[in-house]
Amino acid sequence: MNPFEPWKTFLAVADEQSISKAAVKLRLSQPAVSQQIKQLEVLYRTPLFLRRHRGISLTEAGRLLYEQATRIVSQIEESFDLVADATDRLAGTLTIGASMTIAEYVVPTALQRFRSVRPHVKVKLITGNTDDIGREVATGELSLGLVEAPLYDTRLIQEPFLTDELGVVMPTWHSLAHHTKISLTALQNDRLLIRESGSGTRSVFETALRLEGLSLRDFSIYLETNNPQALKALVESGYGISVMSKWAVRHEVTLRQLAFVPIESKAAKRNFLAVWHQSHSTDPLVTAFVEGLRELDHTELR
Repeated sequence: MNPFEPWKTFLAVADEQSISKAAVKLRLSQPAVSQQIKQLEVLYRTPLFLRRHRGISLTEAGRLLYEQATRIVSQIEESFDLVADATDRLAGTLTIGASMTIAEYVVPTALQRFRSVRPHVKVKLITGNTDDIGREVATGELSLGLVEAPLYDTRLIQEPFLTDELGVVMPTWHSLAHHTKISLTALQNDRLLIRESGSGTRSVFETALRLEGLSLRDFSIYLETNNPQALKALVESGYGISVMSKWAVRHEVTLRQLAFVPIESKAAKRNFLAVWHQSHSTDPLVTAFVEGLRELDHTELR
């Protein structure tokens, strides 16, 4: 019970001139209301109400207390509003690490949401691959990580926030561009351009290969890079094909600059994950950012 609740109850009973009506107004039981009035009468060592057959009314002491209680309750409620307002204006710095794809296609929208609830917080954004981000979250260098594949570290809390799918990215004129699905073995006849070791996309792709009894050694790897933009430019130029996130090529596919065809593999579907160290579980800035991610609608993403 709030320490000032008896005074709120006292005011309600005085206004309603009835314990039963005050109980309904306050959504309390009648015994609870009576008990709180009794507490005040014990505290002030005098009756505050005259009990009559048709209701109750204030005693002289009760009338004096009514004026004071009105001010007390008003001031305490104002103090709660002030503290809540100060909490909303919490300042500080939130250091976020995000994988390349998430940094470019998810973070801008997520930051807009975060700024609307924490406008005074400074955000420091670091980009890297999934493994690098995971290590820096685990060591405390980052408050929060946004990654593309699960991290196997018991110190970390991981929560999915957006679904994704890997597919084959190719020029629009490629012979496979009009397929609805592509098997992994169909890629063995092409020049393959891939992400670097440690990236979430590479990790999920290799998992899909293992499920089919394959490995990268079964493919013609012509290039490896940590730069998704370079991959897209090389694919568009006809240098080779690649496996990428649907979010990474959403814009180019819409403009018909590239084609994206999903891979025939259950492993090709994945979740983007928010990860933070257990010691940051009560960090209000981490909590606020993750809450925004939970509400993220894929239609908002650019």
